[in-house]
This record gives sequence, structure tokens and C-alpha cells, in this order.
Amino acid sequence: MAEETKKEQTASNIDSEKQAKLKRQTEADNQDEKIKQMDPKELRNKLSNKNQDYVFRLEKELQLQGSISRAEAVEMTDKLLGEIVVAQRHGQPANGLYLASPKIKAEQMLHPDKKPVATPFWQLAIDGALMYLAIFVGLFGVVALFETKQPKNSQMGILTLASVGIVMGIGMVKYNDWIMPKNGKRQSWAKIILGMIGVVVVLFVWIWLLSLPGLRPINPVLPGEVDIIIAAVAFGARYLFRRYYKITGSPFTPNMQRK
Repeated sequence: MAEETKKEQTASNIDSEKQAKLKRQTEADNQDEKIKQMDPKELRNKLSNKNQDYVFRLEKELQLQGSISRAEAVEMTDKLLGEIVVAQRHGQPANGLYLASPKIKAEQMLHPDKKPVATPFWQLAIDGALMYLAIFVGLFGVVALFETKQPKNSQMGILTLASVGIVMGIGMVKYNDWIMPKNGKRQSWAKIILGMIGVVVVLFVWIWLLSLPGLRPINPVLPGEVDIIIAAVAFGARYLFRRYYKITGSPFTPNMQRK
């Protein structure tokens, strides 16, 4: 008898928790709906500094890309304010809500009939490789300018720097490809982690091989100035490559192209 009473109390507690949770969810939904019905001027006052900046830059892009007046751009962004404030209330900024920069979001708003098309992996891989090549080689070039007392043998050769940058760029693109859902399914985190560990191991082995004295002639340590020039060339090549293939987004935040 006592055991049955205990079970009934447990079931009652569970039901109470479910009801409380449902009540909180209903209240949150009602609050969200109330926010969406607010006047745009009131919603603008509720925007965080980060979201205010996003909306401001979005309106500038709408004016620039659509050749429209500021009033028209403001009218277009007014329609987004409700969902932006609701997402903000739940801790998600506008760039996370739309997964697009103001420039890309403006293009989507101005051309809603254009269907998103997946950018080929090889284009994203080259884009990522060039970006990380520029960052990695440029960073080491800047450091080398100030490390005049450091012996050259302790620095990384250009082939090592280029290899690490390129592999990191392609690896980031592949990582983004893995975490993006395909047919409603994602890759398991175990597979992703093992894949990244494999890349790191191969990269370290490659760096070790390039550090061998016999390979020094093909892997020289270049002056910082030369590294910076190589980084600038890689950056310029990336700019032209992205412009030619109309690539949007970045290895950090990939986006579908709209054609």
C-alpha cells in the first residue's frame, strides 16, 4: 500500500513538473508573440548594440545594392525587427539568426526568388586554403620582423608555413561540411573528432619531415618581408578567386550562393 502511494506521489510530481514546464513554455511563446506585434520604433529601442549595428549595416547594404532610399530600406528592415528581438531574447544575435552578413542578407532580401545553390567543395577548399595561407604566413612574417635575435634554424621554413596554412584552411572547410546537416542528418561527433585528430597527426608528421636537414634547401626560412609579400599575394589571389566564382561567406561562416 505504501509503495503504491509512493508511486502515485512520484507520478504526481512528474505531472506537476511537466505542467510547470508547459506553462513556462506557453508564457515564453506568448511573450515572443507579444514582441512581434510591437511597433517597429519600440522594437528598435530593444535592440542590443550588436544587433543595432547589424540592422544599421543591413540598411546601408539595402540602399547600396537596391538603389533605394533610406526610408525604403528602413521599411524593409522593420519587418525583421520582431524576429530579431525574439532571437535576441533567447541569446541569439542577428548574424547567428540569419547565418549571413548584412551584405549577404541584403542580397537575399532584394532577390528572394533566387534559389540558394551549394558552392562546390573545391571552390570552398581553395578559398579557405588561400585565406589561411595569407593569415599564417603573414603572421609569421610580422613576428620575424621583430625576432631579429632568434636563430633562423628555430623558425619554420616557407614550405612548412604554406603547408600548415593550406591544410588548416581545407580542414576548416571540411569541418563545416561535416557539421552541416545532410538529408536531415549530421555526421557523428565521434567521426568528426577522429577525422580532425587524423589531420593533426598527418600535419605533425609532415612538419617533422620538412624539418629534416636534408630538406632544408627546399624549405628555406625566408625574411619577414618576403613572408608578408607572399601573404599579400595569397590574399589578392583569394579576392580575385572569390570575385570570379561569386563566393559568399567564409570558411568560418559558409553560406549558400544565390544564382
